[in-house]
Amino acid sequence: MYYFLDDNIAQLASGLEHAEFKRIKLFNRYQVPAKIATTQYSTTTRSSNAHWQLAEENFVNLFDFYAGTEHFNAQKLTLAELPIARQKYRIERHSSSARFWDGERQVAEVHYFSDETSPISTVDYFDGDAQKIRTDVYDERGFMAYTKFYATKDNVEEAYLSLEQFVTLSGRPYLEITYRKRGNGVTATNYRLLTNDGETYSFMNTDQLNSKFYDDLNLRDGEHSTFISDRSMVANRPMTMMQTAARKIEWVHSIHFSPYREPLNSELVYPALNTTDQLSKLNMVIAATPQQADNIRLRLRTQVPIMNIPVGMVSDERLQAEKRPMTTDFRERGKIIIVARLFPEKNLSAAIRAFKLAHDQLDWLTLDIYGYNDGGPEEQNLRALVQELQLQACVQFKGYTNNLEEAYQHAELMLLTSRFEAFVLAILEANSYGVPAISYDTYYGPAYLINNDQNGYVVPYGDRDAMVQKIVDVMSNPDKLQQLSTGAYERAADFSEENVWKLWQAAVIDTDPANENLE
Repeated sequence: MYYFLDDNIAQLASGLEHAEFKRIKLFNRYQVPAKIATTQYSTTTRSSNAHWQLAEENFVNLFDFYAGTEHFNAQKLTLAELPIARQKYRIERHSSSARFWDGERQVAEVHYFSDETSPISTVDYFDGDAQKIRTDVYDERGFMAYTKFYATKDNVEEAYLSLEQFVTLSGRPYLEITYRKRGNGVTATNYRLLTNDGETYSFMNTDQLNSKFYDDLNLRDGEHSTFISDRSMVANRPMTMMQTAARKIEWVHSIHFSPYREPLNSELVYPALNTTDQLSKLNMVIAATPQQADNIRLRLRTQVPIMNIPVGMVSDERLQAEKRPMTTDFRERGKIIIVARLFPEKNLSAAIRAFKLAHDQLDWLTLDIYGYNDGGPEEQNLRALVQELQLQACVQFKGYTNNLEEAYQHAELMLLTSRFEAFVLAILEANSYGVPAISYDTYYGPAYLINNDQNGYVVPYGDRDAMVQKIVDVMSNPDKLQQLSTGAYERAADFSEENVWKLWQAAVIDTDPANENLE
């Protein structure tokens, strides 16, 4: 079994998760068993999986694994089935909640995921002083997953979470997390795992707990599975702490050094690479581009193999789809797009300023920005910049979408001004729809994916004038735009599933000792 290690799958997935989803489809195509293994609990995991069309057999979660709910069939849990509802309390119904009263004292409050027609989300319980003392948390599939217990104080504001108790379908606790108040927050101080075979384990941190999970997955498979650390800051340490016989691979999804312009001299930022103990326990390191793999080899001088496999690939269906010329009515004349999270490292302000200068020369250009914000100030800063430059009529923030097909089909050009990019799935996806790209030359993806004058242009990092000139040259020359579009389709074919699988086959599958044992 091949496990791709992550912390969580959410509906606002990052490029890392998109890479995992594509990899799962690739492994399924070539009938190699693989799962994404996550370690965080979410009440809405199955909705997120369905959102990304991630099948049950391609997913395993730590909490499902120990609770015995990996293959639980969802069912609707009604208000009447709750233990609190069997008592003779007065019920006060609201659109998104229901309150239970004993005379004038509120005993409990039930919350729904959205409204009373949706699944039950939580049930809060209150003591005689109206303080919340307990919250039962329900999975969207219709069962109670765990309970939060609160330490109470005379001052309600000082109450805090003291214990989380996760339970099986029969109500048996299988994991208890204790908390202690420190400063203005609470800190987990112990993780107590109680297994089906009657064993009890005590862990000080999630690294130890997650390592136990990986070991138990491996034992269930008869050992010798392959574990690939995708979300390195979460998965690498517990993976290298495993006690069972397994192959361990670190996937370097992002740039591995900082500051970002000195690959051979800057500080290594991956603990998996700069910590000798962790590096020595790896069987392989995979980078997304040949240049990054070469630079890692030069920096580490290790006997651990450093391989290159692209994180992205293009499906046969996409490669065989109709290739829309730039002259078609379906394309929007002058439509430029950006696909990137609204985070500082994406440096979108540089792209907006470059677009402004190009728009001054070609006033029919428009810019659509697709990407989500983490609640920080970056989106507000970017919107303020658009207003400052008086671009409200031609620049739109489109938010996050998991289906960019229509955006790519309508676009004529993509821009990228990130401070660093190990690989750029968005450029590859855009190319597969015939959309060329103009990008700053940043480590490592743009220069790998873009061949100058074939499927776009890479300009020196931070050279706004050069980017503006390329935008104007391309968008004002229909023949050049069509040439780059044709080249984009051709470049995308280099990353066909067959071509990418050959790299997997040579670097990972054929070198797997487990496969040798089967012969």
